[in-house]
Amino acid sequence: MNLLFIDAIFAGITVTIDNGKIDYQYGEVIIEPADGDRYIKNAPEVVDAITDFEYVQSVTARLTTGGVLVNDKDNDGRDMVRFRTGIIAIDPKVDNDVIDIESNIIQGDYLQPDDYGKILLGADAAGGYGSSVFAGDLEGVRSGDKLMVEFENDISVKYEIAGIYRTKNFEVDSKMMMLRDDFNKVFATTNEASEIIIRLNNRNLSQKMVAQLNSLGLGNYSISDWNEKLAFGRTINESFDKIGFILRVIGSFVAGLVIFIIIFVDIVNRRKQIGILKAIGIPESDIMYSYVLRGMSYTIIGIILGYLAMRFGIVNIFTAYPIDFPMGWMVPVIKEESLWASVALFIFAGLIGSFLPTIKEVRKKILTLMR
Repeated sequence: MNLLFIDAIFAGITVTIDNGKIDYQYGEVIIEPADGDRYIKNAPEVVDAITDFEYVQSVTARLTTGGVLVNDKDNDGRDMVRFRTGIIAIDPKVDNDVIDIESNIIQGDYLQPDDYGKILLGADAAGGYGSSVFAGDLEGVRSGDKLMVEFENDISVKYEIAGIYRTKNFEVDSKMMMLRDDFNKVFATTNEASEIIIRLNNRNLSQKMVAQLNSLGLGNYSISDWNEKLAFGRTINESFDKIGFILRVIGSFVAGLVIFIIIFVDIVNRRKQIGILKAIGIPESDIMYSYVLRGMSYTIIGIILGYLAMRFGIVNIFTAYPIDFPMGWMVPVIKEESLWASVALFIFAGLIGSFLPTIKEVRKKILTLMR
């Protein structure tokens, strides 16, 4: 159980991070402009073509840019707080089907299609909602407050905060969201998109979706699935796997030591019995194998009980009461490859732990054992 628990925690953390990226940032597949292009020009046509696939759940086209949010705390033009952020323009009628921000609103309300002049703000940008990975924020703005937004094209517009959201993905929680119609007024855009995010019914179909989109010839775009976008996350996963392996080896050594002590104490208390067995002609190998078999029975029972306790006890408890991590709600995950690696290490440790004390004692002379 100890071997599985540590690895399950690491696996749960990586799954939580990956899910946060997929659910609130990239989807299963994302289409972006080709290198050198600012926008996807024919976004509505691309979206229409994508929705024809039977395993596509939902699609949204977004516009993105950068800017600076300015909070004039006293409305006097003097005591101002500035925060540089990414800006996302959405159509709230369809966007929430792809990236569910509405259920993550912690203060205020989600954007409505006619909420002109209003914005959504991530908790890390707003400030006042706990820890953040950023050194600064807007020092606790709330819904109803107004911010000046300085866009990267040097146009500044004042907007009212409709709501504050928190997804626990710091890249998303540091951003601002606004209506596409408001964005179009600032940048004179119409049917363009900076990214088209696709959610699928089955995450395992993402590479198939990428291949089919490339074959459609919709345009010269960059099409990626979630595996490509989570390349940095893969390095984190690999690091956790290495740490988990080291801890499994250490845990197996401790398990082998426990088996060693159990068998050794048992043999010491049965020395005379072993001496009698040898005296009546029982081969040393048979005596040795009987104790090794006993040690392995402890090992097999430990594996079964440990797995059952972990799978149907601890995992279910954490599923009902997940751990609140900065990157999301974490539930331990038992990976099949880690499970079998732990089983193999534990069996090896049990075998060595039961064999060493047995061979040492059984090979002693009969008179020595009978004392």
